[in-house]
Amino acid sequence: PQVAEAVAQPLLGTRRVTLVAGGSGEVGVARLPGEVLDVVTRLPAAVEALTGVTVTQVPPVTSPVPF
Repeated sequence: PQVAEAVAQPLLGTRRVTLVAGGSGEVGVARLPGEVLDVVTRLPAAVEALTGVTVTQVPPVTSPVPF
């Protein structure tokens, strides 16, 4: 749930979204939740490819990490 929230968070301030459809499947705003889920689904493999870290093996963070 936290990953989905982090992926969707930037959309909160969005005033306009333009979606380009490939001709099959859902179109318009109905497509947006699927796009967010697609990003969430692909994220663990992308993190592992970029860092070598398997997301499911990282211990949970119990407090915010300062930057």
